[in-house]
Amino acid sequence: MLKWEVFYSHKFQGVVTSIEFNQTGIAISNEKHICFLDFDGKQKWRIKMPFKPYKIRTNENLLGVLMGNGFVVIDSNNGEQLHEGRSTQGGFSDIIHRPGGGWILSDRHEQLHIFNNQGFGIKRLFSGKIRKLLGWIDRDHLIIHDGDGCLRCIRLKMSTTQRQIEDRVWSWSSELKNGEVLVQSLDGNIWKGRPNISGWDSLELFDENCLEPFKSIWTIDGWWILDMENKIFNKKIEQNFNNFGDIVASNSENLFTIANREGLIRIIGSGDLIKKKKEKIRFEYENMKLSLNSEKREKIFKMAKNAELMNDFERANELFKSIGIEYEEGV
Repeated sequence: MLKWEVFYSHKFQGVVTSIEFNQTGIAISNEKHICFLDFDGKQKWRIKMPFKPYKIRTNENLLGVLMGNGFVVIDSNNGEQLHEGRSTQGGFSDIIHRPGGGWILSDRHEQLHIFNNQGFGIKRLFSGKIRKLLGWIDRDHLIIHDGDGCLRCIRLKMSTTQRQIEDRVWSWSSELKNGEVLVQSLDGNIWKGRPNISGWDSLELFDENCLEPFKSIWTIDGWWILDMENKIFNKKIEQNFNNFGDIVASNSENLFTIANREGLIRIIGSGDLIKKKKEKIRFEYENMKLSLNSEKREKIFKMAKNAELMNDFERANELFKSIGIEYEEGV
């Protein structure tokens, strides 16, 4: 199996606070700025915000940004802010995009805020304490990790209801990706499961090495887990990267990023993607070499013709032979 490798790297001034992929590139917040790179590492735009952004999430071509006490929506095509933004006392703690359009935000006062795609508020509802917004069963059923450590399903319709999936307490949880979630039990074991609105479709032991998970991402090769010692590893393909940083994000397919506190971001690609990049570089190099050879041959040919005009037939013969042309004096 081909190994994942560093695709390219990028250095920012200041601490990187959040990274998010969408269909056209990567959004990175550092200090009070948000920068958008394409997948080749070229900067498309850079804007300055009034406060330091601390979390970015994407919804197709839109970026939902948490900063200070507020929330704004930015067009990732050009970096333009759609409106002045919305705020709440104490600020927002988490954000997730809603399937089909819209945003759900949790605040620090046990409420969920529902926004439309452009970032205009629709309603608020009581949710209880929330540690993390995990992901969606469908547009109306949101899985959360609540303040007590349990997984809970919130139904977002005209009449909002909540249902605890089970009474087991989990010390940590990943986001819900590809229908799966990783959770850590109080004994330190990591479990992998597929939740539904009232329980589990499946739940199995994933790792019993009692590691300390910090964050996790999903790719085509399954789960990567970042632990407290800044080691990110993939159990399925038995690969890891050490001391690359503690801010991670992925496109859920063939790319993920890791940023350290000095502003260095490494974009890491799957083995197939790295292979395609190397083939592209090799192709471009051969074309460049062919172009240079053609230019060189043309230059030598002109030098040989000039020598011939000067009746320096010996020199002309040498030059013609160097580019593979048989030369006969006077022909």
